[in-house]
Amino acid sequence: MLKTQGIADLAIMLSAVTTTDRARAAIQRALSSTGLTRAQTLSETDVQRLLTALAAQGGVIEEIATQIAIHGIGDGSGLGIATRIPDPTDRSAA
Repeated sequence: MLKTQGIADLAIMLSAVTTTDRARAAIQRALSSTGLTRAQTLSETDVQRLLTALAAQGGVIEEIATQIAIHGIGDGSGLGIATRIPDPTDRSAA
């Protein structure tokens, strides 16, 4: 997917729990820490890394990033892929 679309969708989701400026700043920090600042596209792995970096920032940003990572994007709208990171607390996979 194009990075610009994925980032725009993510910013919209994050702005539900914080200000637009804080959402943008959090995304920029996550892009920088994952080395994705200059990327033109995002793979599913890139999105997972980005969500992990966002979650590491704590607070409400962590909450929404974790929700997206665990539950995905639902019908595939939003970030354009059904990203799912296994929930480490889920014992049903054991």
